Amino acid sequence: MWLLLALPVLSQVSKQPEQSSFGGEDVPGIPFIKKPVSIPPAVLEILKNDDTVKVCLDDNKPTSETPFSSWFVASTVHLDGQQERDLVVLPNPDWQPGYGCFYSASGIQWFWIFRETDADYKLLLTTPGNGIQILRNKHAGHRDIRSGTIGSAGRFITTVLYRFDGSRYRKFHEQTKENK
Repeated sequence: MWLLLALPVLSQVSKQPEQSSFGGEDVPGIPFIKKPVSIPPAVLEILKNDDTVKVCLDDNKPTSETPFSSWFVASTVHLDGQQERDLVVLPNPDWQPGYGCFYSASGIQWFWIFRETDADYKLLLTTPGNGIQILRNKHAGHRDIRSGTIGSAGRFITTVLYRFDGSRYRKFHEQTKENK
């Protein structure tokens, strides 16, 4: 009888909530990627055509030791419900291309958000920042996204709120505050 009572509790404890905050480094409050997933070939093809990635590819050629797929890491998120497998993609900190490729000296990096479609994936947002957060609020059926950037040697914090417009994410609000 005790086993039957314990099973629901064990299943609740083992089921962790989906990661909603992502950072370039594993810092308190802004984790990197807790549960990495493989990046589908369709997403890698879209990344190859991203302007930031193209510049990096001009100076850094993939090799058999560092294939293009090793340049990135991804995590599954659900922007529109539990049925689709959307992705947050970040540069892989274990692969460091030429300086300034995906990171700045102040820790600002690139984030890519992809939505799973019936046939493939679609790039919905590319944004720089020190971290991003997938929020609970929704617009046009998709969760809002907020990016945060620390500037001027930590003196200022800029946050940008992105909302889905039915096709892609667009900047809705930007605010810079002094970091006190």
